[in-house]
Amino acid sequence: MNPDRLASLEEERRFLLRSLSDLDREFEAGDVDEVDYRELKDGYTVRAAATLRSIEEGQAALPGRLPPNWPRRIGTAAVLVLLAAIVWWALSASSAQRLPGQEISGLDPRDQRQVVLSQARAIQAQNPGAAAALYQQVLDDDPDDVEALTYRGWTLALSLIGESDTDRITATLRESVESLTTAIDLDPTYPDPYCFLGIVQGRFLEQAEASLPYLDVCLELNPPADIRGLVEGFRASMTEAAGGE
Repeated sequence: MNPDRLASLEEERRFLLRSLSDLDREFEAGDVDEVDYRELKDGYTVRAAATLRSIEEGQAALPGRLPPNWPRRIGTAAVLVLLAAIVWWALSASSAQRLPGQEISGLDPRDQRQVVLSQARAIQAQNPGAAAALYQQVLDDDPDDVEALTYRGWTLALSLIGESDTDRITATLRESVESLTTAIDLDPTYPDPYCFLGIVQGRFLEQAEASLPYLDVCLELNPPADIRGLVEGFRASMTEAAGGE
């Protein structure tokens, strides 16, 4: 992909994000009804996801850079454990409600998915590698499970903290990014994979500028309030690292 095409895609991305912001303001002002708002927001979000994927593919095709210093990069990512813990708490709180038809004595045995997801959430901050394996169990039954794809990608990245084997780091990061981008493709309106992919791009891959579009979409999709503050702080640091305002 030539630089002019990449620049055009970047401009389209900015247009779509501005459109999402304008749409939110119009809805809050009462100028757009809820049905139109939802339809327009979903449409803009789907287009933004496709544009982000095209930008990512175009950047990957550009001339290669020097091999990264993976151990140093992963070492600087240890601060992300805090974010993982908060996300775990938010998910655990929402999953504490019993499912429809579930007996008081425990989870409906037919919903093995929920059992495995609950197990993964309970350990993902302390043992992200084991949590990633549990999310993979869910994907073995349903490869299109967006939540499992998202949190498998995130916990794979977290499992690299302290890792020094560059081959394993490279392979695992590739899996992480693929899992997160697949989740975005399947459900462009789900904020979590955008949040995590922005963090992986910015902290693990040290590509501050590339992280910003994902963080922007994450925030546009209104993630939980306790996560929003952390993402906003992280975005500010990435903007500074990218030389922006």
